[in-house]
Amino acid sequence: MLPPELWLEIFEWAADNDNLACGSSKPFEPIPGTTQDPGLQVRLALFSVCKTWQRWMARILYKDIKIGRDTYSLQQTLGKHEQSGPRYGEMVRRVVLPYQSTVAGPSRSLKSIGILKLCPNLHTLVRPQHSFLDRMQFDYEAEAIELPRLERLHWWHHNEAERSGGINSLGVVLRGAPNLRYLFIGGAVSTSQIRMEAEQMVLSKLELLRLHIKSGLLLRQILSRWSLPSLTHLTLDSPPVKDGLNAIWETFGQQLEVVEYGRHVHFLMNDDLSPCLEGCPNLKELDYHVFFTLPADSSQSHANLAVVGLHSHANVLLSDGGSLWKLIEHHFEMLCGPGLSALQRIVLYGSWRSVLNHPRFRPIQKKLNGSGRILQLAQVQGDPYIEQVM
Repeated sequence: MLPPELWLEIFEWAADNDNLACGSSKPFEPIPGTTQDPGLQVRLALFSVCKTWQRWMARILYKDIKIGRDTYSLQQTLGKHEQSGPRYGEMVRRVVLPYQSTVAGPSRSLKSIGILKLCPNLHTLVRPQHSFLDRMQFDYEAEAIELPRLERLHWWHHNEAERSGGINSLGVVLRGAPNLRYLFIGGAVSTSQIRMEAEQMVLSKLELLRLHIKSGLLLRQILSRWSLPSLTHLTLDSPPVKDGLNAIWETFGQQLEVVEYGRHVHFLMNDDLSPCLEGCPNLKELDYHVFFTLPADSSQSHANLAVVGLHSHANVLLSDGGSLWKLIEHHFEMLCGPGLSALQRIVLYGSWRSVLNHPRFRPIQKKLNGSGRILQLAQVQGDPYIEQVM
């Protein structure tokens, strides 16, 4: 019979939950809310074995919850104490809060807010993307809540919900989360309802901002009314409105150390890398998708860029082999050039075997050898820089 300590360790490994990652983000993580949790069924299966396993699994299972329709039962459970231990609500680290659960009535009282109040150690809050088939009406002001320990916020904009304020308004939630370090905003487009913030938004600890928006109004608020003194990492899953990138570099360029471009075909239509290198003099890492990004000018120079991450995700719009290789060659022409004097590593993400083994890669390999740069394959888990290609 194994001791409980070993069983708990086994459960932790078996029920591993990537959603609860609290450390620094890795390059090319999926857009928040677009992937299923593969470990959920495993956790539920272990929880259902017996009462002893239920007790052992409680700390793991209740770390990550989704507020659904049966809010009464969930609220009752989270308010209970584990045997000789804390309340179940104190175990919660991540909450998924669908907009269906925050439609307020005349009293503004929301059971979902009551659930959040039972979770004092909340680290991550997710407002998931809503279905356009859901015809929800937000006719009453929603209740707000302070989230002093919140560090990660994944926010998919809901046009109708935003106007009800409180927990449904991005601005209100941000003002109640002074320790936020990671912020993703998605779904806001040109016609989106955005509450104008009269006062400056100060997010003094925010380190990473990830944007998947097409709203000039929201981008203007971020650039002109937000104070982000700790921001060093910017991820762009899609290009902002026209001239938005130049405005971003003018506002935050001096402080950015990591910039990542998402898998969006519009990044293939314009050279967005060169303005980034010009506008971010302290940049240390640049990550992008090779087949979704136009190469930077080969004469581009940068004194501090040390790492470039390249992802090989296929672009269905590029089917001709000759065009694909020209794109690869143009990217490496810049990466092998003398302008990037501090560049040390080029890290490959995704599947690169067919490229590395192709005869047309041999001249690129010679250039890399001559430049003294290391080419490495990234690993999905653990230390990403474990396998040196050359």
